[in-house]
Amino acid sequence: MDGIHMARFRSSSLLAFGCVSFLTFIMMGMFHRHVSMFNFNIPELENGYEMEDIRGKITRSIRNETYRTVCAADDIQSPRDLTYEQREKLFSQIIVDDERKFLYCFVPKVACSNWKRVIKYMQGSLDNIEKQIKMDHKADLVFLKELSYREIQYRLSNYYKFMFVRNPMERLLSAFRNKFGEDIGNYRKRYGPTIAKRYRQGKNNSGNYDDITFEEFIRLVVDTDDVNRMDPHWRPMHELCQPCAVHYDFIGSFEHLQYDAQYVLEQIRGDSDAYFPKRQMYYDPTTRDKIETELGRIKPEYLQQLIDKYILDFITFGYAPPKKHKYQGNVFYSPSSP
Repeated sequence: MDGIHMARFRSSSLLAFGCVSFLTFIMMGMFHRHVSMFNFNIPELENGYEMEDIRGKITRSIRNETYRTVCAADDIQSPRDLTYEQREKLFSQIIVDDERKFLYCFVPKVACSNWKRVIKYMQGSLDNIEKQIKMDHKADLVFLKELSYREIQYRLSNYYKFMFVRNPMERLLSAFRNKFGEDIGNYRKRYGPTIAKRYRQGKNNSGNYDDITFEEFIRLVVDTDDVNRMDPHWRPMHELCQPCAVHYDFIGSFEHLQYDAQYVLEQIRGDSDAYFPKRQMYYDPTTRDKIETELGRIKPEYLQQLIDKYILDFITFGYAPPKKHKYQGNVFYSPSSP
């Protein structure tokens, strides 16, 4: 790790740990304040939709206030404060819509395929949002990196900017299930030899790396020193989208996806009839039970190292790190497992 990355790592680590108590106090205070604001409506609610919408508004407000509080103390305040490599990776994550004047930073495993589907529909390159096709993640889209620096600066200053986040543990497990459990993108072959060499003393009993465990995947993630070398599907969200440098107008969450997506669409769609589609029929969600089961299969020391690796994602976006789990022993995970 070079001096610039080391300095930022130390600064970010101190910021993260120093903010924990302060942010906890802020979040609790905001929660109670917002609940009291909405209490007069709660007895009148006729179904769960309104209550869920209220929870979403509270969570949304807490997350956006928390992120701004963290960023106020960070050394990174604009893209100029990033390294060249960080800027290049950031600008390659941001999709541009000049007609509607918005920027969307996509985070893999946080509904980005559906958002790209919506954007393509609004721009006219997709005629049906519900069309069952494999998403081409680059075709018919304009990315910030394709523009001149002056054009980039103008759009960052004047366009509506948004991103979506997800519980870091849930996102990691979703990436593992998709890339190693189902072997989407031939990830077993790409990472299997490295995992066997590091964590199995070079032994691979299956011969095709179809028995990679979640713990082995977690160790691979933890042992990657430079986050910029991580695959985007599990690179920390704050590194992908650099919220302190970009200053997003809105940060939505996967946990309140339909409500937050509707809110964003009201800001950006103009006269389009676009809507946010439901999950594809083949989608196998990463449930809370699956997360709890898999976390129990990770040795406590590796789980703690993982939390440390993603501590800024937890704090910046308002997620609580996982509680301690009783270690159940490592078991191979298959997509059909509970």
